[in-house]
Amino acid sequence: MYQILIIFFMSILLYANTWNFDFASDDTMIITGNSFTKGGINGIKKIFSTDAFAGFLGEGKNLLSGGRYRPLSQIIFNIEYSIFGLNAHLWHLQNIILFAFAMLLVYNTLRKLFKTQGYSWTDLAFISSLLILSHPLNTEVVANIKSLDLILSLLFSFMALNYSLGYYDEDKPKFLVGAFITLFMGVLSKETALTFLGVIPLSVLVFRKFNKQKFIITFGISIISIIVYFVFRTVMIGIPKSVEITELLNNPFLHATTSEKYATILFTWWYYIQLYLFPINLTHDYYPYTISLKNFGNPFVIISLILYISMTFWSFYKIYLQIFKNKKSSIVAYSWTFYIFVFSISSNLFVNIGTFMNERFIFIADIGLAIILAFLLKKLALALRSNKKYFVYIFIFPIVILFSVKTINRNKAWKNDYTLFTTDVKISKNSAKCNVSAGGKSYEKAKIEYNLVKKKMLLNDAEKYLIHGIKIHPKYTAAYVLLGNVYFEKEEYKKALKAYIISVNLGERKDAPENIKSLGIKLHQLHKYQQSLQALNYHTKMFSPNSEVKYFIADNYLNLNQIDTSIVILNKLLKNDSIYDEAYNKLGEIYGRYKNNLAASEYYLIKGYEINQNNASICENLGVLNGIKGNAKQSIYYFEKAIKLMKKPTKHIYQNLAASYSKLGNEPKAKEYLLKAEQIN
Repeated sequence: MYQILIIFFMSILLYANTWNFDFASDDTMIITGNSFTKGGINGIKKIFSTDAFAGFLGEGKNLLSGGRYRPLSQIIFNIEYSIFGLNAHLWHLQNIILFAFAMLLVYNTLRKLFKTQGYSWTDLAFISSLLILSHPLNTEVVANIKSLDLILSLLFSFMALNYSLGYYDEDKPKFLVGAFITLFMGVLSKETALTFLGVIPLSVLVFRKFNKQKFIITFGISIISIIVYFVFRTVMIGIPKSVEITELLNNPFLHATTSEKYATILFTWWYYIQLYLFPINLTHDYYPYTISLKNFGNPFVIISLILYISMTFWSFYKIYLQIFKNKKSSIVAYSWTFYIFVFSISSNLFVNIGTFMNERFIFIADIGLAIILAFLLKKLALALRSNKKYFVYIFIFPIVILFSVKTINRNKAWKNDYTLFTTDVKISKNSAKCNVSAGGKSYEKAKIEYNLVKKKMLLNDAEKYLIHGIKIHPKYTAAYVLLGNVYFEKEEYKKALKAYIISVNLGERKDAPENIKSLGIKLHQLHKYQQSLQALNYHTKMFSPNSEVKYFIADNYLNLNQIDTSIVILNKLLKNDSIYDEAYNKLGEIYGRYKNNLAASEYYLIKGYEINQNNASICENLGVLNGIKGNAKQSIYYFEKAIKLMKKPTKHIYQNLAASYSKLGNEPKAKEYLLKAEQIN
């Protein structure tokens, strides 16, 4: 029984350092930035009736061909959010505990498959379970909250397998009901569970004496469960549309020839095996071009092709001999077939998964690899005539310890987005996405950094990452927007505008328009009127400009001494927006200060005041106007009102108010305001 406690508590201890981590990576799409996850009861309805990413992207928008439908984990997040809010610690703890229970379930299922009697340190189920729970490739699944979908898929899929074995062993209908429900729940968690339509019959064929009736019933229940899922999915979200994916980051083979596509796929299959045996350089990001496009001249492509074809044919042949020739079952043949069945759905062979590969994509499938590794190590121990009692200590524990150390250390990268992206970009050097993500998070960190030296370093890092990301993927629109933001923060405004313009030319319409407007206004505030005009005129040309943009364009022309042009623009603005008080205020200033037309100035200022009596600038200008006209009392009224409306009254307004009081002969008041003016630095 010690084995059960070891598996459970070891699973928890390996990931204990993740419980206080923040949200990271895809958590934004599924949790923090998903309106359905945070949408209460109405959100649950939407989760059931839309694609998994609809709450983030918007309904009707798909990033990936065929869409994704995984409502179960999202509903759990929705309910927990309604109760606890955005509590990352709670959700990390949930992943840890559920993973521990999943590992217990795997152990129990393997014992049933192998018909393990008693408890031994050397039994295959225990050894395999140690390798599964400690392997660093599974880090993302536990450390990334969003991957609850995979943990649930494993739990429910193995429950379905358990119930199927239970029916085979005990012939009780209740097990069929359990198998039907849990497989259905598994597929609602994530599509990976679909592969158990093959795993369940494979398992009973290999590890149980063939019974035609029981096999048909067991297999039939699995088929019915999957059919019900597809009917349910179709009713809820319709038939997935075939969408042409023209964005490299969602279609890594966009620029690949057919030969390059399949050669690269084969290379990733080999790389999965390599990473499983030697989990050294791990990363969450395998987007283009972490792995470069390969061709059939690459030796690892050929090795992969030979390995997968030979192992698959050999495994099928061994299973065939067992079923039809009554030969002895082969653990390795079963485990390899288990691996390729589960792996098939994320292998890129049948469905474009949107990236070359990902470590979490062999979660569940790697159970097959773990069994093979444990089996071969056990065989090696026997060949070397090692005492079985010490087999675990000599061959398995060193591997498990190395895996465990790597897992605990790898967890640290998942602390938050900044840590994850800036850590993994060292491995994913040629990933456009990882470089841009690292650049974006470095920029965000720089914005809130008060230490100017650190701020400059972060901005330089962000620039470096973003430029490299653009070099890899020259049409990465979001990268240009972020690069523009970095240049804006670095006060390199010409470069910022250039980056924004490139993003717009590439089709960016979400952030660039507002950023260009903000840049234009900032340049105006810095008295760089010509550069401000360049930005705002471009904004006007490309987008539907609002009144604020037109106003600043007019004010730029005014400051460039093109007074009549400014008047024309402001009058056009008021034709389209007759209640824009700032335009009336500016026209009042122009006619009073530049045209010496006090009547026109008063007309526009009064119009602006009627629209917004709480506009401090209008009140101040009316104070000036009345002062010029000799209406000292009116002048004082407007100045004092302006001062009340201002957060920080200016030295100039106090001086003007003092002059008005002086005209009335109220010298004490005049001196009072002159003193206030002198106190302003």
